[in-house]
Amino acid sequence: MTNKVGFRAVRLSRRNLEKLRDDGKKTDIELVGIVYADEDVTPELIEQTVSSTKIYGRIIATPTVKQALLSREVA
Repeated sequence: MTNKVGFRAVRLSRRNLEKLRDDGKKTDIELVGIVYADEDVTPELIEQTVSSTKIYGRIIATPTVKQALLSREVA
């Protein structure tokens, strides 16, 4: 699953990320806009489900989840 489109908002919910993980899939997040991670999303869940990120905009998440997303950033 790849999220690519102009300006937009993406919500990362625990339920959706767990389904992705359980299906053995990962996602790439590339966008201009806002990424919002629910409070119950963990850095481990991000590591298990997000292959790479290229986010131009704002990340709204706990500090540890924000760091997990940033650590997946590609140049």
